[in-house]
Parts: sequence; C-alpha cells; structure tokens
Amino acid sequence: MEHNIELIITRLGGGFYMFGTKKIFSKIMNNKLVIRVGGGFMAVHEFVQTYLESETLKIKRFTPQQIEELHYPNSLQK
Repeated sequence: MEHNIELIITRLGGGFYMFGTKKIFSKIMNNKLVIRVGGGFMAVHEFVQTYLESETLKIKRFTPQQIEELHYPNSLQK
C-alpha cells in the first residue's frame, strides 16, 4: 500500500523517535525493525499502517513552531 503523505520522523536518540506527534521507541528484534506498542512490539510496516493517518491529521493542527518544539526540543533553548 502506498501513501502520498509526508510525516516528519525525527531521531531523538537511544532508540527514541518522534513520529508526527507521537514519541516512539524502536529496536531491531529477530533482524526486523519493531516499534514498542503497549506491552509488546509491532512490526514497523504495521505500525505505519495503523498510525499514519491519525498522526497526519493531528500534526496538521500544529503550528510550525509547535512541530519544531516537538521534534527539536533542545534547539529552542537559549
């Protein structure tokens, strides 16, 4: 399935990423990229299929400054 949707994904470090408005944890397990969900893990392609649409709708409500603060919190500190 292909989507023509752009969603910002930013590496925070230590396996953590911002996926739209959602902070996620990822790791390689059995040679596959998985995302922590609840008490377990979900394959990355399943995670994207599940959360892409809702995260895209959420991020559209944010201003560019709010998105910057979510994805680059340390860059705005003075």
